[in-house]
Amino acid sequence: MEKSTLRRADLLFSIALILGSLWFMIQSIKLFLNPFGRKWEAVPAEAVKETLTFWYKSPALMPFFVSLLVLLCSVMLFHVAMKSGARLDFIKKDKIAAFLKNREFQSFVVITLLLCVYAFVLIPVCGKLLVRIRIIRGFPFFVATFIYLLSMMLAFGHRKLGHAVRSLLVSFLVSGIVTYAFGTLAKIPLP
Repeated sequence: MEKSTLRRADLLFSIALILGSLWFMIQSIKLFLNPFGRKWEAVPAEAVKETLTFWYKSPALMPFFVSLLVLLCSVMLFHVAMKSGARLDFIKKDKIAAFLKNREFQSFVVITLLLCVYAFVLIPVCGKLLVRIRIIRGFPFFVATFIYLLSMMLAFGHRKLGHAVRSLLVSFLVSGIVTYAFGTLAKIPLP
């Protein structure tokens, strides 16, 4: 990639990081003032006073400082990008259309969608449907991970039968090894 393209990407990424870190800082402050998630009317004044007195014990302290550091780094990235000449003038209809047709961006979208399907659909559905099958500890996790890995390999691999068979075998073995190692040997609860 060209330096100007990278700086434009840095500019957009720094803006996204600034917004994300500000959101996390606000959530951390909410967690600091109301750690149990009660309605604000139900939070007694004594609890707020105690929270302010013992601020160093708050569970919100670490997320607040991490988001503060991310905010500082993203402001520095924004400054470097602007100093290098990056501007938001490249956001035009034809440029956006070309960006959406970019193969790397399309791969990113497919990976993100498959990961979201894995986390928000496959894990819960397999957990509810396969919880009664107790062949090995974490069997629903095994099935969900197998489906996810196989779909990733088929989506980004060669369109040949040999590759599909290898993908099936690798997905099965990796899912089985991870499930057995973490669920049975290490006794880590799997989703």
